[in-house]
Amino acid sequence: MPIVGVGTDLVSVVRFHRLIERGGRSFLDRWFGPAEVQSCLTHTDPAAQAATHFAAKEATVKALALRSGDGPPPWRDIEVILDEGVSPGLRLHGAVRDLATAAGVTDLHLTVAQDGRFATAAVVAARTTHDWAAPAAPRTPRRG
Repeated sequence: MPIVGVGTDLVSVVRFHRLIERGGRSFLDRWFGPAEVQSCLTHTDPAAQAATHFAAKEATVKALALRSGDGPPPWRDIEVILDEGVSPGLRLHGAVRDLATAAGVTDLHLTVAQDGRFATAAVVAARTTHDWAAPAAPRTPRRG
């Protein structure tokens, strides 16, 4: 599985408390899709959840090497899935999906964490290659 890119981001939860206080639901709707807004609003700490979603979006932009010269990324084209009891995930839509496909990205791997003060995310963009005709070489155990 060749790695195409890696991205990380760290976000202040306090900043998102302020942004949500000022902008309310319209702030969330501008940056997040409907399922993400619902995830934030039903979480015990909506600002922490929003910060985690945003960190994951930023990490995705970095992993895909989307350049700022191309204008701002369409944030809602990056859908972050943070359902309780399920591994975090990403779905790409529209222009971001097209850019990822053009770059050969077939898999995105996401990990997130939050501690009340900060939310962080890391994304690995990878290309899956399968050569079913050539089996992998057997591994020789190391001794010593």
